[in-house]
Amino acid sequence: MVRTSVLLAALLLGAGCASELVLDQDGAVAVVPHQFSETGHIVVETMLEGRGPYRFALDTAASISVVYEGARADAGIEPIPGERVRILGLTASGAFPVADVRGIAVGSETWDDARVALLPEDTIEATRLDGLLGVDFLSRYAVLYSRRDGVVHLYPRELVQERSYLGWTTIPLFDLRISDGTLTMPAFDLFIDTIRITTLLDLGSNANLMNRRAARLLDVPLARSRGRAELEGAFGQPVVLAELIAWQLQVAGVHWQKRKFLIGDFPIFEALEIERQPAAIAGISLFGDRDFIVDFAGKRLLVRSR
Repeated sequence: MVRTSVLLAALLLGAGCASELVLDQDGAVAVVPHQFSETGHIVVETMLEGRGPYRFALDTAASISVVYEGARADAGIEPIPGERVRILGLTASGAFPVADVRGIAVGSETWDDARVALLPEDTIEATRLDGLLGVDFLSRYAVLYSRRDGVVHLYPRELVQERSYLGWTTIPLFDLRISDGTLTMPAFDLFIDTIRITTLLDLGSNANLMNRRAARLLDVPLARSRGRAELEGAFGQPVVLAELIAWQLQVAGVHWQKRKFLIGDFPIFEALEIERQPAAIAGISLFGDRDFIVDFAGKRLLVRSR
């Protein structure tokens, strides 16, 4: 049976309107239910070498996928002697062991011979998650997150790349180079009150963050406050200096209203070497209830229009 979306796309192609297609959900190589962790992360069931399922969060700010100690021991994964990798976290960085995993499976998709970082279980995040799926896994696909349907779709990169879809707005992404320039993370330009702010896309963050330089341009007064529970991460809980409720935001052709940003001297900005420019980190709360697609190959976000 031909689905309506496939038929309509064919009619549009036949009429010479290939630039506006209907997103074909049948083209997904995997469709998996998602849940939210206690800290608001997008969590999907994941298998490690045929064992599990384990709770893994999607994290577009993680250059390498992570397995926490409990899942590592349960799945029988052994670290590679003498090899370590540097991990950048919300409040600190560190060097951690790595391991080769024969297969990481999400739904019907399996990543063979994956290399992951191994993190200890002595953090709050590790008590709620078994691991993180980083850009090394996610960038193999175009990733659709649907809040209303409660699922994550993994599409082949070439299916979505550079196509336009009815009902979706395009936000260009660029590669934000970090550390020694060998690693990149997806970012976009966010405008608040005409102020341009370089914004890192971080689906592993449940909150929107902003550095001191951006807050100064927006005339936000800073006053030291306590750590915030919604910012618990792999390295603990940072201190928030202020909150900003941005009433009008603009990203390309997309407008948002009343979005909260937490402001602080988060070490992650220094680790990314963007602490001296207006910068922010956009978590999933920026999108509200809108569905979106991270098109890694096309270097863009697709956000469903209201």
